[in-house]
Parts: sequence; structure tokens; C-alpha cells
Amino acid sequence: MQKGREIKVGVLVLLGGVLLVLGVNYLKGFNPLGNGREFHAVYERIDGLAVSNPVVVNGFKVGQVAAIDFDARGSGALHVTFLIEQPNLQLPDDTKARIVSNDLFGTKAIDLIAGRSVDLVQAGDTLPSEIEMGIAESVKQELIPLRQRTDQLIAGVDEILLNLQTVFQDSATQGLPKAFESIQRTMENLESTSRTLDLTVEENRTALNGIVNNMEEITGFINDQQGNLSNALGNFSQISDSLASLELASTLRKADASIAELNRLLEGLNAGEGSLGKLLQSDSLHDGLIATNKELQFLLNDLYLNPQRYVRVSVFGGKEKRKLSEKELERLQRLIDAELDEREAGGN
Repeated sequence: MQKGREIKVGVLVLLGGVLLVLGVNYLKGFNPLGNGREFHAVYERIDGLAVSNPVVVNGFKVGQVAAIDFDARGSGALHVTFLIEQPNLQLPDDTKARIVSNDLFGTKAIDLIAGRSVDLVQAGDTLPSEIEMGIAESVKQELIPLRQRTDQLIAGVDEILLNLQTVFQDSATQGLPKAFESIQRTMENLESTSRTLDLTVEENRTALNGIVNNMEEITGFINDQQGNLSNALGNFSQISDSLASLELASTLRKADASIAELNRLLEGLNAGEGSLGKLLQSDSLHDGLIATNKELQFLLNDLYLNPQRYVRVSVFGGKEKRKLSEKELERLQRLIDAELDEREAGGN
């Protein structure tokens, strides 16, 4: 009887311990009875990530961290296993598992950053990992430029102190009296120049007064002639309006049209268009005219030398004149050719 009670007490204690562990884990967010898809990620460090920390997508909890262990490859990296308990959640295979701060107290979580791949991740896959920069690291990154500027400022101050030390050394202070003497001489020269300028103004006061009076007279003359100047400006305005009223644009357009027509006519002549163009551009017409001129001259010469060939006059009872022999014809031809050559030579 006593032994049965002890067994019952032991069983109750064991059940109480199991329930206590399950309750604590459940309060931490770990559901040991949950049935989720398992995924993996490998990190160089986890910055305080612990088992049962949430896994979120766009701030919505979809699972929790199931286990954390060292990577089996012996590289010192940490192998994190987490569960996704949302059966309808589908993620691309380039989704990144980023460790982020989940609240102000620094509690870590895994934020799944979806990629753009068309292929979906499968249960048991290892996702690419990232670690969000913490507050300390962010402050450190912001302080790096400030530190660099501070170092530069300190270096500049050191350089100034070294220069001052060099100036106030015994070897350098020997030149200070000479520098003060040079400054004193410069001030004396300025005072001398000022006195000279005052004397020059005093000696030329009359001339300066005359210049001022002349300027006043010129100003008065301009004021007196203001009406004439206004009239002159009005005349210039009228002339400008008259020029603007002329139809210069229309005249220029007509002149341009006439010049274009003349250019077109000249281009036609150069291209041999029309009778005049053909006469100017055709060599055959020119050669034909020269040949015709020669033939006409030959005919006139022949008519002058041998009129009986073209005009026959018979008297009652007269006899017809005899025909020329071949030698006479050749001689006549030579005479005509010589006459033509002589005329051409005289014309040239």
C-alpha cells in the first residue's frame, strides 16, 4: 500500500515536471506539439538569438527557432534550425533569413526577406543568412567619420603648436626686432604719403574747384537741353517706326523670288534647255554653222569667178561656151582654196 502511494506520488511529480517544462516553453513561444516545416540557416554569429525566438514575415509571426548548434563542417559557424507553422506560406528559394532585433529590449528574431525567384523553397532547405546591424554597430559606424575628423583636428593643432614653438625659439626670436622695425618704417611711409597727398590737394585746390564748377555747368546745360534731347529721341523713335512700317520683308521676299527665277533660268541655259541653251551648249550646232559659212563663202567665190555656171546668156546665133577642162577645174579649185585660206587668216 505504501509502495503504491510512492509510485503515484512519483508519477504525479514527473507529470508536474513535464507540464512545468511544457508551460514554460509555451510561455516563451515554443510549441512542442506544433507541426511545422523545418528550415535551416548558417550564421557567423547570432547576437543573442535563442531557441523559441520568433520567425516573422513582414512583422507577422509564422514560426519559431527550434534548435541552435555548431555547424558540422567545423568552421565555427552556428547552424540554426527553425520551424514555419503556417501551411499556406510559400516563399521563393532566394528568401533570406535575417537576424533582427524584435523589440526595444534587444530580443532577436529571424525575419524572412522574400526574394523574386519563381522557384519555391522546400522543407529542409538551407536559406541564405544575414545579420542586421545592431545599435552598437550603427553608433560605431556613425562615430567613425567623427573620429577621423577629430584625428585630423588634433593633427592640425599639433602642427600649429610646433609652428608656434619654432617661432618663439631663441634662434627665431632674433628676427622679431627687425620685423617690428620694418612695420614701423611702413607706418612712417604711410604717414609721409598721407601728408604729401594733403599738400597736393591743397596746392591744386583751385584746379579742383574749377573741375567741380565745370561739372556743375555741364549738368545745368544738360538740364536746360532736356527738352531738345527729348525731341531728338522722339525723332529717332519716329524714324524707327517709319522703317518698321516699310514693307521691307515683302520687298526682300520678292527680290529673293526674282533671284531664284534668274538662277533657275541660268541653270537651264547651262543644262542646254531651250533654243538658246542648245545654241550655247551644242558644239555640233557651232561646227555646222562654221561649215555652212565655209560652203556659202565657197559658193559666192565660185559664183564670182564662174558666173557662166549659174547664168547662161545666149545671143541669137551665138554658140554655147565650151566646158572647162579638168586641169582648169583643178587650177580654179586651188585658187578658191587659196582665197578661202587668205580670208580665214585675215579674219583671225
